[in-house]
Amino acid sequence: MWRGAAPFAAVLVLLSHGAHAAPGGPQRYLIVPFENLSSERSLNWIGEALAMSLADRFELLGMRTVTRSERLEALDDMVLPSGAPLTLASDLKLAGAVRAGRLVAGTYDFDPNNGVVVTARLVDVKAGAQLWEGSRPGTLAGIFSLMDPVVLQAAASDEARVSAVAPSDLSSISDPPLPLYEVIVRGVLESDPDRRVAALEKGLEMNPKAPALLRALAFTLYDAGRLDDALSRLDAIPEGSAADGWRLFLLRARILLARNDTNGALSALSRSVAAGESADAHVLLALIHARRGERTRAQSELDLASGFDPGHPEIPEVKALLSGTPL
Repeated sequence: MWRGAAPFAAVLVLLSHGAHAAPGGPQRYLIVPFENLSSERSLNWIGEALAMSLADRFELLGMRTVTRSERLEALDDMVLPSGAPLTLASDLKLAGAVRAGRLVAGTYDFDPNNGVVVTARLVDVKAGAQLWEGSRPGTLAGIFSLMDPVVLQAAASDEARVSAVAPSDLSSISDPPLPLYEVIVRGVLESDPDRRVAALEKGLEMNPKAPALLRALAFTLYDAGRLDDALSRLDAIPEGSAADGWRLFLLRARILLARNDTNGALSALSRSVAAGESADAHVLLALIHARRGERTRAQSELDLASGFDPGHPEIPEVKALLSGTPL
């Protein structure tokens, strides 16, 4: 599974002591793209799609996942390649860099005559323990649900899930058809925001109402600075159709705040918290209240954010505002 990997248990013992995922509060899960073991290089995109699909499943069951942008930023800081499989040691270091307490990594193989086999491992980075490992065969069309067991195991062993959604709710996940998923992934993989938008917009010809496509477009348009277009795509996503609906309300809040609509941003953040507690929402709430001079409310939100993720990178800015000390 990992290139040039030392024996699994030995690497965990050596590296778990260096992992700095925050103690207490909900776990953060780093799900890295799965490695393609088959000779079908045209299926490389599925590795990223598996990570995206698993993230949806983890979020649905109340487990917070590291975003792709967070992962890429950490890889860049660590001077590691973003498009190639990493060693186990690098994956564990990456997990520490993004404050993830648990790591999910895996492989997939494909044979035209026998279908696919997907293998995954769930690792508790801080404890230095493998929580689950398994392989499941199936069809290419049904590849994304093959790893539901790793999601269920993670949920069963995570006592700090944000919400106790029933495991049976996994059946409500509706993955895009493979052709559309390929368009989404290939679009997301474009490094330039404008080219990313253009690639994703091609998918609108296939299904202009696909929530996963509209979601990817909304975030990409935001990255490209096209706030009105991003908001338009968000408006087109049916409420409740995204496993991480809290992130959609958070994005809406960021857009409205950038447009100086503070009250609209506060309303969106309230809905984000209602959809699912997160450090991101509480940090932004703290920042808004701090800027408005509402110190007590800002400190309350900051305390909540710290409880979820003490190492959140935006916390120092809020603390500086509250203390009157410039960063």
